[in-house]
Amino acid sequence: MKKLFLFITLSIFCSTNLFSQKIDLGFQASIPSYGISLKADLTETHTVQVIYGALGVVTNFSGRYRYNFSENENSLNVTPFIYAQAGTWSYDFDALDISENIFGYGFGAGIEFNALSWLSDKFRTTVELGYSKVDLTYYDFKATTFGFGIHYNLFDN
Repeated sequence: MKKLFLFITLSIFCSTNLFSQKIDLGFQASIPSYGISLKADLTETHTVQVIYGALGVVTNFSGRYRYNFSENENSLNVTPFIYAQAGTWSYDFDALDISENIFGYGFGAGIEFNALSWLSDKFRTTVELGYSKVDLTYYDFKATTFGFGIHYNLFDN
């Protein structure tokens, strides 16, 4: 199941990259997992994202769809968005010989802005609040999640 999900996610992401306006690479955290992220803006309204969160207590590999609302014209160029996420979450605790993998999903809302505009206009920062349904048996995964991300624009069409 995990390999099939990985294949489908990568296939969708690779096929959409040919038509995307912008491709960003960065860091995404949705506590308790965080790691690298690749994001493609298909249009100004639609964004897809692949996250490999291998750095936290809980590891996840997931895909996201994001709907972006109109950008506010101010110094930070704030763009509000909503998202839906699905993927696999894993928890391993070797000392007690615990290992579990489970499919989960979530949704939420956030804002994207350029907090590092003084450094470069290619950086974008996100702050988000969401709900996740990840039923790990041995790890108390909270339903409410807080997220943070920072991405650098690699390609702008």
